[in-house]
Amino acid sequence: MVPFRRTLAATAAITLTVLASAGCGTTSELPPTVDLADAGRELTAALDAWKKGEPHASMTAKAPPVVFSEPLWEGGTRLLSFELGAVELHGRQARCTAKLALQEKSGKQYERKIGYQIDTTPRVVIAREGLGL
Repeated sequence: MVPFRRTLAATAAITLTVLASAGCGTTSELPPTVDLADAGRELTAALDAWKKGEPHASMTAKAPPVVFSEPLWEGGTRLLSFELGAVELHGRQARCTAKLALQEKSGKQYERKIGYQIDTTPRVVIAREGLGL
């Protein structure tokens, strides 16, 4: 229960920070919606880096830095291949489901479909869906 509470508290804190920093402006002050082609390229580049065996921390060393929330990569799971579905607009962000072929440290191989939310403004952030649930 404690990790769930921490995740819930962190999510609430982030939400409040975003809302507080947004101010009372009009909707015309909102950042533009994500460019779907850019979002697809960013997700592809991130998954390519994982597949090539680059360390997860290499994403933040890129110029500009990329924030990629993917616990499987961070935990040492190897990406063997991937296939992206359609990149679609979801609010002002992009959403894409990827079919991943993965290999655990033990050598066990399996496939998994994972949804990603992608934002490119003001910086590139790729977040895996369903974390913390």
